Amino acid sequence: MRKFVAAVAAGAALLSTGGTAVATPGTGQQVTGQRVTQQRAETTTCRSADLDVRFGRVSGTAGTTYREVVLTNRGPVACVLRGFPGVSYVDAAGNQVGAAAVRVGERGPLLTLPHGAAATSDVGFAAVDNFDPADCRKTPVRGIRVHPPDETAPRHLPLVDAYGCAGDVGGFGAHLTVASVRS
Repeated sequence: MRKFVAAVAAGAALLSTGGTAVATPGTGQQVTGQRVTQQRAETTTCRSADLDVRFGRVSGTAGTTYREVVLTNRGPVACVLRGFPGVSYVDAAGNQVGAAAVRVGERGPLLTLPHGAAATSDVGFAAVDNFDPADCRKTPVRGIRVHPPDETAPRHLPLVDAYGCAGDVGGFGAHLTVASVRS
């Protein structure tokens, strides 16, 4: 009976996620757009080379724009992600501009991504004009550098007409924030 209930719950999650990975706490299973898979010790961390990284939905609040960063497994086998991507602004030469994104929230569950499945992280882009100009040192940026969780090889996403703070605004907030990956 428990297996039947778990299968029904997995099916419902499958219908509602549209191919994204979903952590199923307490079951040792991951629900995906393809099937329910058991977590295995041999499943490795998703490598940057096997991930397609793109922007997803955009939303905003007073003074901050939030953009989803979507990480899709394009590798031949399932892999796992957990935690926060490393995110920073970069200039036209690829040099980091200002401080890296500040982590917000909890680390989140381990997510298993079969081939084609995706995980998302919300990145907050503060309006740099909200900071003191002398502290911020408003600087044009060409994009963001994204290090998937537990990876050192970055991926890059372009931005158009964007600015970051080259100076230290840590005492007043953060020009970038990042949340843990989620399904």
